[in-house]
Amino acid sequence: MQSRKAVLNGCSNFMKITPPILAMLLVATAAHLPAAGQAVSSAPELVVPRYKTTQVLLRPADYSERNYYLTPNLVRVSESEILITIKRGTSHGWEEEADAEMIRFDTVENRIVERRTIGHAPGRKFQLTMGTVYGDGTLAMYTDFQHTGHDGRHYRNGMRFATSRDRGATFGEWQEFPQVDGVEYGYPFDFIVEGSTAYMLTMSFGYRPGGLWSVAVLRSDDHGRNWRFVRNLTEEFGGFRINESGFVRHGSGFLVATRGYDNTLRLQRTDGEFRLERQVNLTEDCDRVNGYIGWPRVFVRDGRTYLLGRNWVEPPTKKLANRPPHFPGQPDNQQLCLLHFDPETLAVDRVVSLDNAGGHLPVIDGYYGVPYWQERHGRTWFNVITYRAVGLTQPDILRLEFDWDEVR
Repeated sequence: MQSRKAVLNGCSNFMKITPPILAMLLVATAAHLPAAGQAVSSAPELVVPRYKTTQVLLRPADYSERNYYLTPNLVRVSESEILITIKRGTSHGWEEEADAEMIRFDTVENRIVERRTIGHAPGRKFQLTMGTVYGDGTLAMYTDFQHTGHDGRHYRNGMRFATSRDRGATFGEWQEFPQVDGVEYGYPFDFIVEGSTAYMLTMSFGYRPGGLWSVAVLRSDDHGRNWRFVRNLTEEFGGFRINESGFVRHGSGFLVATRGYDNTLRLQRTDGEFRLERQVNLTEDCDRVNGYIGWPRVFVRDGRTYLLGRNWVEPPTKKLANRPPHFPGQPDNQQLCLLHFDPETLAVDRVVSLDNAGGHLPVIDGYYGVPYWQERHGRTWFNVITYRAVGLTQPDILRLEFDWDEVR
């Protein structure tokens, strides 16, 4: 698609064009330009990295029971250590119990220092556990706390959290996250910490206290001790039913990525109070996004904005035949992608296929990913902790490493 400037510069005899012809040219050009707020359809550059290292951190054989691993998250606790949390259960989400497992990982030596269970409750599932470090040094872990009902479906019980003052060496008791304005929140998505202030992106459920289906932003001004409501993003963004989302600070406002139940991925830019300024549907407007992006992670690095998550080689519609019940109903064409986008237009101009480029592996469960960076030998290395099940197997927990200068 050409801009007005490109069209006019392409006319070598522009100064000789008569006014009537010029007027017709400008009208025709304007008719093909996007309206204000409309995204520009694009076919971004596709990159497959030349350098890549894959390290398997955890295999199903490493435990004799509860060895279905899911939803890795990480929090950095020092320049040389991260804490990786995973779900350790027996299926994607239909078992009776599942634990929160923590791996302490040395990012310089690339080795596991410690592995232990930090969350267990009879008859309950620690489905997804994520951590954040507040401005006063407190490490807090928040979990998507679930149970399986009599109908075999999984249900939320309200978010739980536990805190540590010694970088995860010890944790206090798991506590119930307090209701905010009478609403119970059950699924933590993301955190932004700025001094004593912290923002939480989280989800509430209509069958829980408050009776509200929403993705919302909460704010704390005392290092996570007390929280207040900021904005219902489901309502603010137009009423689309959304779930897994991510956000990041952008200037005086924020950037948000939302996964919709309508199988789409949208990007939003907001002001400082999370009021919508611009919204685009990447599934419709970006040729390399073929459905939703599973648990989109948004981040800024070196002044550039990125989105990381599970992408699709084809639209995610087909099912695998004869799939065991512990596998979700998803196609076998998943891949892990890093997308670079413009924070003003929200248009994607570069897609890096980090794993399963072309969809040649039958990955049927995987690719929630979390990034970190490590300096080594004068270079910056981009790392992603993710999970992946190839074929009718159970997932491994992987560390993927790339040259940041190549994939950025």
